[in-house]
Amino acid sequence: AACRQHHRPESYNLTTALSQGALQYATALFFYAPIAVLGLPPRVVSFHLHANRIYQFWIHTQLVDKLPAPIEWLFNTPSHHRVHHGANRRCIDTNYGGTLIVFDRLFGTFEAEGGGADIVYGLTSRATTFDPLYNNAVHYVHMWRRAV
Repeated sequence: AACRQHHRPESYNLTTALSQGALQYATALFFYAPIAVLGLPPRVVSFHLHANRIYQFWIHTQLVDKLPAPIEWLFNTPSHHRVHHGANRRCIDTNYGGTLIVFDRLFGTFEAEGGGADIVYGLTSRATTFDPLYNNAVHYVHMWRRAV
């Protein structure tokens, strides 16, 4: 739900990387807090969080095609991340890795770019408004309604 705003754009370029949901950083704390509690110094946690954001910026492009095979096998690249942003059925729930793609390969969530059809960017249900408050909240409302 926190990533919905980020995945909303129907074009894929560097501005997509900057389109972050209002609660995306708050939800990231949910994942980073346990490693800080386990003793990882806050400076290390902060460095990783910021380094990951910087890495994530450059992979939001269609200008970079494929990189050399060893890099494509280990790291999340523009090619892999384009698939992650696709609304096509084969793109849904794939290529989660922020920096490393090797874990997607290990856990079966990897999908290579290609496969015939062009990637359609955006959400599976198109946004009906550009209202940022609505777009940030609507999925939480849908999840709440499904839960109760």
